[in-house]
Amino acid sequence: MKNIIRTLLFTVLCLAIFKGISTEQWSSSITVVIVSGVLLLVTFISGKASRGSSTYTSSDSSIYSSNNSHSNNDCGGDSGGCD
Repeated sequence: MKNIIRTLLFTVLCLAIFKGISTEQWSSSITVVIVSGVLLLVTFISGKASRGSSTYTSSDSSIYSSNNSHSNNDCGGDSGGCD
């Protein structure tokens, strides 16, 4: 979803810059250039911020440590059963 928004913002930014260059009337397209440029930067900044966050906490490790507590009994051999 973010890639679609980024692509649309980038396209609008390029079209506004092209219109400003071709017609040399920047007054009509400067607002579009500024707004779309700022929104494009915001999507990249928010993408980097969410990528660095993690939902794992140190309290989650207790779930895994309690499940791994088993004894290593010898259940093989001649008797065929666990002692």
